[in-house]
Amino acid sequence: MAFAPNTAPKVASSVASSFDFKKAAVAAVPAAVATPAFALDSIVSSLPTETLSLEVQFGAYLAILLGTFLPCLFLINLYVQTESRKAGKAGGQDSD
Repeated sequence: MAFAPNTAPKVASSVASSFDFKKAAVAAVPAAVATPAFALDSIVSSLPTETLSLEVQFGAYLAILLGTFLPCLFLINLYVQTESRKAGKAGGQDSD
């Protein structure tokens, strides 16, 4: 192995020998218990687009309304024309 060191660096071994895991575990317990499950300062609230992402633009309302009503009106108009032509061919009330 060309670039892999054979021994651990001296700095890492000296830090590992002076670190006490029992003290760290005892110190972490009160901090874990005192922290609320849902912190108020979440990542989402720190984003600049939190309020912007919930706003609906006027174009969206317009697209939904036009995309719904125009095809419906077209189909209603098509149905009325078809029925009136059927009635005209059959010689009914609107045959004139």
